Amino acid sequence: MNESTKNWQAWALFALLALIWGSSFILMKYGLQSFSYSQIGMIRVSLAFWFTFIIAFRRLRFLRKKDILPLLVVGLLGNAIPYLLFPLAVTKLDSGLVGILNSLVPLFTLIIGVLFYKAKVGIPSVVGILIGLAGAVWLLIPGIEIDPTKLQYGALPILATLCYAISINTLSSWLKHLDSLTITLLSLLFVGIPATIYVFTTDFVSVMQTDDKAWISLSYVAILGIVGSSLAVIIFNYLIKNTDSLFASSVTYLIPLVALIWGVVDGENIGIDHVFGMGAILLGVYVVNARRKYREKNS
Repeated sequence: MNESTKNWQAWALFALLALIWGSSFILMKYGLQSFSYSQIGMIRVSLAFWFTFIIAFRRLRFLRKKDILPLLVVGLLGNAIPYLLFPLAVTKLDSGLVGILNSLVPLFTLIIGVLFYKAKVGIPSVVGILIGLAGAVWLLIPGIEIDPTKLQYGALPILATLCYAISINTLSSWLKHLDSLTITLLSLLFVGIPATIYVFTTDFVSVMQTDDKAWISLSYVAILGIVGSSLAVIIFNYLIKNTDSLFASSVTYLIPLVALIWGVVDGENIGIDHVFGMGAILLGVYVVNARRKYREKNS
């Protein structure tokens, strides 16, 4: 595969990932019609694990003792904990706001990479992240009002993005010898079974039997788990391994854009402020990726 084809493939997967994860917040919102935030999080982890297990169980043989700790970090901080924090935030905050805050992932990825993983970054990467973050904030300003009593919930998605950033750096530094599907399966192995047990200790069965909307809500959570977690994480891990962590994590810049499109479908209006915000986000992604292209060209 030539370099041009590889670049196009990376960008295509990047766009697909943005579409999948950008749709996740509205799916959480609809899932909350029947389930609690913890049920949504653990059902999502469970479905992601069992789906991945079905398609990749033979890769269990690649589990090695030296990989257990980083895989546990990825399982907990890259999956289980954020999957609880985000739906909990959506119970009190506008889903668009939660999606915007998710754009902090590249910034935390950069900071943690420099402080703890000896990552080398240049000025273009820093500038790109700041431009993209500014675009995300710009999108937040026009139409979202924050209730002061709910500000504490704003810390939850920020904490979740910090978890993602640690997971990304761990994967990039310690698990590059494993392919993306194996990483997904083995990391979910440590959280998928406990999550499944937890779900059936709650009133999940009772809700499924008595709530008329339960099956519809479950279908939304199933999309979150199978598509938004298992398949998307496989794609994400592939991008980290074949590009770099900053490029892959920059997908979070497009999540507010996708969430905004869902808002339009739901009857919301787009103003000129949104156009400027989207433009800044896309420019930030381009600037961050420019560092990778420059490095590859001169390596």
